[in-house]
Amino acid sequence: MIKAVITGDIVQSTHTNVTDRDRLLNVIKETIKALENESLLRYDIYRGDSFQIELNSPQWALRGALLVRAALLKNSPDYLRWDARIAVGLGKVEYESLNRVAESDGEAFWYSGRELDALGKTKRLVLKTTWNEINDEFKVSTAFVDDIVSQWTIAQADVMYEWLLDEQITQREIAQKLHKTPQAVSKALASAKASLISLYLDRYQQCLSNYLKKNTYYELK
Repeated sequence: MIKAVITGDIVQSTHTNVTDRDRLLNVIKETIKALENESLLRYDIYRGDSFQIELNSPQWALRGALLVRAALLKNSPDYLRWDARIAVGLGKVEYESLNRVAESDGEAFWYSGRELDALGKTKRLVLKTTWNEINDEFKVSTAFVDDIVSQWTIAQADVMYEWLLDEQITQREIAQKLHKTPQAVSKALASAKASLISLYLDRYQQCLSNYLKKNTYYELK
């Protein structure tokens, strides 16, 4: 069974004031809790600034990664821009520890962990799967999406969080939820390049579905 592993660490976490540390952790926990509505998952938060999420539904992996980044950005304190370096790995999971997600093992964990180690300081998002064709196709598009997200304002991230969380939500519903005008929501979605991110996520789900169907060995159960 193919699973997804999201491994991440908070950028410049040591610059976060002690008084904001609990709030930072709560942002991560609340976002993971929101993801649980879409996929069975397990997670670990360790060292105070790193996290690992194992998703049973790999279709939600990239959307989940962007959701975490949007959540961090929109909750940023005045003195610091919160963000995370995130590596998404898709593959088999041979061993699942009953104690901690970080003690589990398999392709998804290898890809996610190794790609995060190799990500460097300037990039924030990378995808590695068990299929070379998907890796080749998404190498460039993921870099473009990473660049888009890295330029979101707090206001844009606020709107994009709601948009990413619910695929069916309307602009009017976002406006009501955030107490904004529909015009402000529409402008934020446009400037945050929501239409391009939608194409990216749709293409990811299409490719993933095709590969899972073609190869019964990796069939999603």
